[in-house]
Amino acid sequence: MDKQYNVAVIGCGGISHMHAGWYVHEPRTTITAIADLDEGRLEGFGEKYEVEKRYTDYIEMLKTEDIDLVSVCTRPKHHAPIVVEASKHDVKGILSEKPMAENLGQGKAMLEACAQNDVKLAIDHQVRFSTPYQKATQMIADGAIGDLFRIHGICGGGDLKDNATHTVDLMLYLHGDKPVSWVIGQIERIGTPTKYDLHSEDFAIGYFKFEDNVRGIIESGNDTAPGYHHIYCYGTEGEIELAAPGGPGIRYRNQETGGAWESPELPSGVTPVHDLIAAIEEDREHRSSGQCGYATLELLMAIYESSRKRQRVRLPMEEMESPLTLMIEDGWV
Repeated sequence: MDKQYNVAVIGCGGISHMHAGWYVHEPRTTITAIADLDEGRLEGFGEKYEVEKRYTDYIEMLKTEDIDLVSVCTRPKHHAPIVVEASKHDVKGILSEKPMAENLGQGKAMLEACAQNDVKLAIDHQVRFSTPYQKATQMIADGAIGDLFRIHGICGGGDLKDNATHTVDLMLYLHGDKPVSWVIGQIERIGTPTKYDLHSEDFAIGYFKFEDNVRGIIESGNDTAPGYHHIYCYGTEGEIELAAPGGPGIRYRNQETGGAWESPELPSGVTPVHDLIAAIEEDREHRSSGQCGYATLELLMAIYESSRKRQRVRLPMEEMESPLTLMIEDGWV
């Protein structure tokens, strides 16, 4: 008989319902306990998903209940301390919301704690599981557009750490999560914007080089070209376009199509929860692993650091604090 997994959800706000949907539709998981400081959200979530064990103290929950999987659905500044604490309670896997953390120091602490406690850590960049991006990644790896030389991502609306973290993560995923050598970027910040309790910006652009010389361009914010996770992949023998405004989820053209746009057949999909169980049982990394989440966070932080220092930033980054926070502390209000 297949093993059944007991699940705890920490944070019962809006995003937690997406996680709950994955667990409800996964026959091997049951949400057995939930935690939230807000008793109203706690009761509402518990009633909706018929969860009797409800806690306002997540540490008490982890100490009391027999939990296999944990979903962390809180505001970003709480991700690191909760993941670190949860990893100490004999859980097998943790699915934590994006952005991974508010800075690289926190991200490293999450990776180290999960490695020390043999816990599979996944960061919920769930668009990696969207079938058009899955298909594009496979097509690029198979050489359908020749040798990839440029990826251009557009995320209209939102800031780097909120919406555009998905776009950047997808750009890395499309190129097989290959390492990035350097980043140069600039941001614009009007007034004192914040998003989910973190300092934010209104517009950002980044240009980066993968170690194999493929180049990436990311533009995000309130004045980009049209598009949301809209990504162009340019190769020596064709191109792939994803999430074209008003167009299909994926289309491509190459010599075989005679230069005309065509949409490929899409593969079947799985959820981040299904892949987390598979990662545990097969002892492999999750498609959106903690290491992948850290690489995405590092690229975002490097855009801030480049804007702060007015120069290219070589990876891996040495600065463990958020460069945006440092800029603001230095007087940029």
